[in-house]
Amino acid sequence: MPGLDETNNESYRYLRSVGNNWQFNIEDLHPKMISRLYKRFDTFDLDCDGRMDMDEILYWPDRMRQLVNATDEQVEKMRAAVYKFFLNKGVDPVNGLTRENWVESNKVFAEAERERERRGEESLIAMLSNAYYDVLDDDGDGTVSVDELKTMMKAFDVPQEAAYTFFEKADTDKSGALERPELVHLFRKFWMEPYDPHIVKTENKMPGLDETNNESYRYLRSVGNNWQFNIEDLHPKMISRLYKRFDTFDLDCDGRMDMDEILYWPDRMRQLVNATDEQVEKMRAAVYKFFLNKGVDPVNGLTRENWVESNRVFAEAERERERRGEESLIAMLSNAYYDVLDDDGDGTVSVDELKTMMKAFDVPQEAAYTFFEKADTDKSGALERPELVHLFRKFWMEPYDPQWDGVYAYKY
Repeated sequence: MPGLDETNNESYRYLRSVGNNWQFNIEDLHPKMISRLYKRFDTFDLDCDGRMDMDEILYWPDRMRQLVNATDEQVEKMRAAVYKFFLNKGVDPVNGLTRENWVESNKVFAEAERERERRGEESLIAMLSNAYYDVLDDDGDGTVSVDELKTMMKAFDVPQEAAYTFFEKADTDKSGALERPELVHLFRKFWMEPYDPHIVKTENKMPGLDETNNESYRYLRSVGNNWQFNIEDLHPKMISRLYKRFDTFDLDCDGRMDMDEILYWPDRMRQLVNATDEQVEKMRAAVYKFFLNKGVDPVNGLTRENWVESNRVFAEAERERERRGEESLIAMLSNAYYDVLDDDGDGTVSVDELKTMMKAFDVPQEAAYTFFEKADTDKSGALERPELVHLFRKFWMEPYDPQWDGVYAYKY
């Protein structure tokens, strides 16, 4: 899809019609806001094709219809509000909205909302919030309780315990029930204003990373390497890619990756392949060592807020090991998986064998084809050990390169 402007985006069209020349600049955005926005895109992109379509958007009010005691009139009002809201969010009724344009589309929508506010016009956030409010107020008492809020979480495939943190932030007068303006206020804070960490979940925080609580920092300091993480060095799409992987590993969606969750994956491989107990135990040991050095503490786990830094310090530790001629942990893990994936024992991995890994990691199996295409550098039609190691290193260690976006069939 071409870049966004007044010819293909409703919010740009509105701004230009009232003489507002605002223009998007990604440098104005905090990386965590970018990550937050991509996480929402992935909720709405139901078929994971990297494009949000209006049919996918209208799935959500239809799902609400199944969960609440609402009139047909209320549900149709909600559908109309969702359509208008996401049309202005940039979802074209014919072409949809691509993942690459989602962040800009959100930010131009926010500027259009500010312009409507300055001009005393209807807020589309308020319109949508009020339409949902009418449906959520299931008992008709004029307020929304935490139990009623759980319905919205369930409708959006969000863990229902999130209702409690959402409710706590929204209930500004601490009355124990949400009034309309409180819901509107939180939606505006969450989607329109600059990144504010207080708007997101704050419990279970882990202290900042250093050699006292992170294996890779500990290794670097032990060999005299004083490298230090700086998030400004990372491309926003690399940040998004890393958060997407965290959400795969965080099985209970509590914002913390635990070693038990990590070891679920080799156990799942055991069920899918013809491997010896020795091979599987070697794979479990490799997974444990790899993720220990990735920052997953055996007792405290690793929080989502520290995941990006933990990946980057691990990458620097891998580069240091390479400079010193020491074992690569990426190669160690890749080889352990390779031994298990080579199901027919011919010394190579085929695309069908690669599908097993995709299935084990709950990734669409068609991703095996894009993964295989990138990995099979000599175009032999089979993967040798060094090719698998090479792809893992390129994908996770080097600076952002868009050619790796298609791997795992995700649009990062």
